[in-house]
Amino acid sequence: MAEIDQAAIEALQDQLEAITAETDKVELELANKRNELMLPIFEKRRKVIAEIPNFWPSLFKANGGTSQMLEENDLPIIDHLTDLWVKSDPKDARNYEIIFTFSENPYFTNKELIKKVVLKDDEQTAENFKINWKEGKDVTKNSKRKKDADESTDSFFSWFNDDDATLADYIANQLFAEALQLYMNGDEDDGFDIDSDDEGSVDLDDDDEEDEQPTKKKGKK
Repeated sequence: MAEIDQAAIEALQDQLEAITAETDKVELELANKRNELMLPIFEKRRKVIAEIPNFWPSLFKANGGTSQMLEENDLPIIDHLTDLWVKSDPKDARNYEIIFTFSENPYFTNKELIKKVVLKDDEQTAENFKINWKEGKDVTKNSKRKKDADESTDSFFSWFNDDDATLADYIANQLFAEALQLYMNGDEDDGFDIDSDDEGSVDLDDDDEEDEQPTKKKGKK
């Protein structure tokens, strides 16, 4: 077999990079179009969900991905969650906001907690959001639940001060996008293990090889 010279190798590499760029462009266009088409459907769904008592708290607690992030002290706060919404950039679905709406509660003064994900240097990054905790109610300072004998787990609300976009991607592209299916099916999405490392980032490990990992490229509404 004849050897390929360096110039030929570089030419092939350039072609592959061009194909990859074309693929990424088309995938983004598809994601943007999907968001455009799904928006009115999600708006209709939002009205239906508003009539179901404790829809979002129930789903958060039952869902295999989010339930593992909740400490005991988080549960009564999640009970005040009245709405979850994902607002995507119509020009780039990889930029989006997850908006958590809460009823008046004894824990913080914010009506909305917003987790914003932006694309920087081809990587998605989650921006920090300040929760205005009421005096003595900051559960992020009192995280006590342990996953095992050696590793502690932060409060779910610590995530609002974390720049890792993995959990945001999961909430936006699975929990929110498939909320009704998960609710009606009794939440069959229990294949994700959520682990916090020492820096507070989140890993989603799929124990079932047939389940799909959430991607970081596409945003959904």
